[in-house]
Amino acid sequence: MNTKQKGNNFERDCSRMLSLWWTDGKRDDAIWRSASSGALTTVGKGRYLAHTGDFAATDGEAELLFKHVIIEAKRGYNRYSVQDLLDVPEKSRLGNPVWDMFSKLTRACLSQRKLGLLLWKRDRRHLLSFFVDYRGIWNPVEVEKIPHICFRGFDTCIHGALWNDFSVIVSADRLRSLLMPPVALSAPMLSNLAP
Repeated sequence: MNTKQKGNNFERDCSRMLSLWWTDGKRDDAIWRSASSGALTTVGKGRYLAHTGDFAATDGEAELLFKHVIIEAKRGYNRYSVQDLLDVPEKSRLGNPVWDMFSKLTRACLSQRKLGLLLWKRDRRHLLSFFVDYRGIWNPVEVEKIPHICFRGFDTCIHGALWNDFSVIVSADRLRSLLMPPVALSAPMLSNLAP
């Protein structure tokens, strides 16, 4: 299997995994690979929708997620690790795939005012998740329950953990509640709250 096929299979597997996570196990098709990552996608009658990331919502159930979060998936890069973000000489950063994947995602997040999620799996290793969180969604108290890393870089805070741990700590329900706009109270609702 060539590298492109391996990457495509990985993205399909991630699509199903993200769908099951976001829908609490009800559906495996609410999220799928985007038509063309980072490109313009036609939405009809010559209009275009700017899209960033490797995944997109296939229906309304996952629209909220992609309105607020950019999700990227990387497979391979076996000779590299997260350590390459810390001890790579500044002159060598350009062209370093780890530096590139993190800087690309965080730049997109900051410019679009979105959160980010990077899924990275090296061969024969566990799936890692890195959450670009400049809004403070990751609760430090909950984080202490799992092995993780947290570092400030690229003008934001990035939390890393195994996907299995991340998906429990940052559950879809919790993330949904944090991403939903607050419900405005109408006058009748306010009057019902009065003693």
